[in-house]
Amino acid sequence: MATLNKIIMGTAIGAGVVAVFSYFARIRRASVQLEVIPNANIHTLSLTGLTIRIDAVLKNPTAAAFSVKFPYVKITHKGTLLGSSQVINKDIRIPAYGQVVINEIMVEMPPLSFFSVAYDIIKTLNNKQSIVLTVQTLTTIDLGWSKIPYEDKKEITLKK
Repeated sequence: MATLNKIIMGTAIGAGVVAVFSYFARIRRASVQLEVIPNANIHTLSLTGLTIRIDAVLKNPTAAAFSVKFPYVKITHKGTLLGSSQVINKDIRIPAYGQVVINEIMVEMPPLSFFSVAYDIIKTLNNKQSIVLTVQTLTTIDLGWSKIPYEDKKEITLKK
């Protein structure tokens, strides 16, 4: 009888370990499936600089709900950093099979900080031509028991 109890207890513990491991593995895979869709618009354009407004849609196509930190956004053009957003310590909850829209992430690009690149961008936009920029989104996914860094890069076309 004692042996039977040990077998049942061992089986129950083993099944519990397998269930916990598969749950954590499924949650960890969910982080890879986070999709960020940035949309950029010119907020202001003048000789004093360019301010770009980024609206981002964060999509979660999985059964696991989780939180992310407010995204930090960097904009580059041909490998040169043009500007970045403010760092904000705010958690955003994304439901399972859901999405969240984050509006008005402002990125200011003063022309004096990167002379030739900014001048070319402002000149191109003032001539009503489009320009391709790279938007890099950085955040941390909080799964409750683990925090995973997340990075996404997308090219966007900006026009006046």
